[in-house]
Amino acid sequence: MPSKDMIGRVLSTGSATVTADHVAAFARALGDENPSYVGPVAHGLVAPPTYPIAFMIQAMAGGMDAFLELGLDFMTLVHGEQEFEYARPIRTGETLTLVGRIADVYEKTGASGTLDFVVLETEARDTDDRPVFFSRNTLISRRT
Repeated sequence: MPSKDMIGRVLSTGSATVTADHVAAFARALGDENPSYVGPVAHGLVAPPTYPIAFMIQAMAGGMDAFLELGLDFMTLVHGEQEFEYARPIRTGETLTLVGRIADVYEKTGASGTLDFVVLETEARDTDDRPVFFSRNTLISRRT
């Protein structure tokens, strides 16, 4: 089981620059042709609500060593839940700084065995150090 001592630990920091082409490609992959996402750049584009998924893993890749310390079984790892809270929309052309930390570690036992839960939180801020979004991601791994 992941150690509760890891709660509060910063996993990684990183940054991501939001480009109009990337936002438009993400929106089109979702089948969303909303002009706010795929329209002319001159009007200033915003990103779809789930867009951070497209860059968070890459931006936070430096935290893999700490993530591996959690001891989750990658063969049984599933993405249980993801939520986003926005202070404002993500805009094209901006660079966001992300800080990811371990928010919680717990277990549940049921008929199929024991499951380990790890809740990861990521905070994104703009270049003026103002919050843009907050993400909470729950990972679940079955003990083998």
